[in-house]
Amino acid sequence: MALLFSSAVSDDFPGGVGEDIFSIVSVVMIVVSIKSLHLGLTLKRIVYTLAMMMGGSTLLWSYYPNRWTLLSILLILLLSFLGAFKLAVKQILFEGRGVDANKIIGSLSLYLLLGLIWTVIYMIILLFDPTSFNGIEVDGWRTIFSRVAYYSFVTLTTLGYGDISPSSHIAEFAVYMEAITGVFYMAIFVSSLVSLRSDDIEERLGK
Repeated sequence: MALLFSSAVSDDFPGGVGEDIFSIVSVVMIVVSIKSLHLGLTLKRIVYTLAMMMGGSTLLWSYYPNRWTLLSILLILLLSFLGAFKLAVKQILFEGRGVDANKIIGSLSLYLLLGLIWTVIYMIILLFDPTSFNGIEVDGWRTIFSRVAYYSFVTLTTLGYGDISPSSHIAEFAVYMEAITGVFYMAIFVSSLVSLRSDDIEERLGK
């Protein structure tokens, strides 16, 4: 949530403190994942490495902005989101029994991660084809992140306001895959939580 809010601030105040805040929050977000997820020593080292790479790439972008530096930043974000999603799914569905507040919050985090994963995918598409989406004027990556994230969550929830739309076949593919993922998340993941809750109730009644 802090990342999404800082991206909105960066969009409203481009070229200044807003963009710096967004960059700092991006690095901090990766480091915080070390504390929020139960990681082994090897995974912790990987996360620390990603955080340092993110900080280095962001600093490099400030002085030498180019396509490949931006691509490295986006790929680091994508790997971070995918890794956090995988670990969170494991901890929510396959560790512990029953459904508690932690698993409910975790399921919300997974939903937000889905939107962020597709946000980065759309950013990568825009990096190579700035005309792939109607309604998004490509400027600095930190200034359009909020706009792209907005479109991602609108698509994930299948709202489809129509103010932004894909204009290339690759963008269309990514968009309908996100919409399908959003529907299946609600159908499969939420039903899995309900099933875990039902099993927990049955076990307590059995005792």
